[in-house]
Amino acid sequence: MSRQGFVWKAVDANGIIQHGVSEGDQISEIQTRLRNEGYFPVVIRSSRNWQRVFLFANKDFQWSHFARRLATLLEAGIPLLQALDLMTFHEEKSSIQLEQWQSIKERVEEGSDLSEAMSLLNPAPNSFVLSMIKAGEYTGTLGKVLSEVADEADQETIYHKKIMAALAYPILLVFAVLVVLFVLSVWVLPMYETLFTSMGAELPFLTEVIFVSSRKLPLILWSTVGLVSGGLLVLRLTSPELWKKRLVLVLGRLPLIGKVYRLRDLVQFSRMLSRLLSAGIPLLEALRLTAGAVKGPEMLELMNQLVMHVRQGKRMAPLLRASGVFPKEAAEMIAVAEESGQLDRMLHHVTQMFRRELEDQLDRLTRMIEPILILAVAGLIGLVAAGVMLPIFDLSSQLD
Repeated sequence: MSRQGFVWKAVDANGIIQHGVSEGDQISEIQTRLRNEGYFPVVIRSSRNWQRVFLFANKDFQWSHFARRLATLLEAGIPLLQALDLMTFHEEKSSIQLEQWQSIKERVEEGSDLSEAMSLLNPAPNSFVLSMIKAGEYTGTLGKVLSEVADEADQETIYHKKIMAALAYPILLVFAVLVVLFVLSVWVLPMYETLFTSMGAELPFLTEVIFVSSRKLPLILWSTVGLVSGGLLVLRLTSPELWKKRLVLVLGRLPLIGKVYRLRDLVQFSRMLSRLLSAGIPLLEALRLTAGAVKGPEMLELMNQLVMHVRQGKRMAPLLRASGVFPKEAAEMIAVAEESGQLDRMLHHVTQMFRRELEDQLDRLTRMIEPILILAVAGLIGLVAAGVMLPIFDLSSQLD
């Protein structure tokens, strides 16, 4: 069970008010700790932050920022413990980042390695971050490794934003269509239905269907929105990781968006495996760690098979060639790398190839979705307009 964070305000021996964040099981523990350190507690309160529950925040709470700051200090020759102290010394405003940094500092002070201290956090960094840091500790290149971790985290953030940007316009357009349909069904169409009924007009089949649908549409929309929102909220509160996996699974099955997520898995596979091998981690262990970064079921199955093959002493290239997930060209490049013993370098080139293809697919997705949705919206509005105008044409012909 993870310990709870507490924000405190206390007066030191010189009468100066100090602020800080500490972890503990209850307030009395924090009070005792502060008094032992020579402070007189004034205020101690729970630092529970509901952003962790309701916001779609990055699980790693900006590990890029943490890694880059720490890397700069370490490469400047500052010892690890002093570097962690400098990172928290000037921070006065309580935040999730400050809580985590101070927690890491306290565990390192107690004798833990940096990777061990970070693995005990809640939420902890992903397996890639922890493995890279552990490799940096073993090789004595922690500062350099942290810089690489920051670069990779920034790159991942960039691609995440690109995917979200490609999906933002379609989602906004669909939302706008739902709002327009709701307005039509609540205010506009009932007015025309009342008018036609009072005039005794004989309604065409299309118009009757539109009017019947308009009467049921508000209930259907509200029920759907309520069920989906409630389901997502419950799933997020009870299973924070499960709801993300299901969302990715649904998006991965869509015709155009599915390829984007498959390419993203390929980028993750080659990128992480290359970095881990370059850091000195054995291939079998690197494959196990890389399996935690892919999301698609096909790619997960391929990762499991790769782990089994490598454990048996077999090479990866034959399995990659036979799979329907991994591109043949990339599989041939890895085959050459396994022969020459330059797998980490070749995977770097494979990553660049997958990244270019992912960027092209994102651009193509944006260009294709926009006209398709615009045509769909125009057709829907035209259908509603035709259904309303048909009785008007009939009435005008009768008047003539």
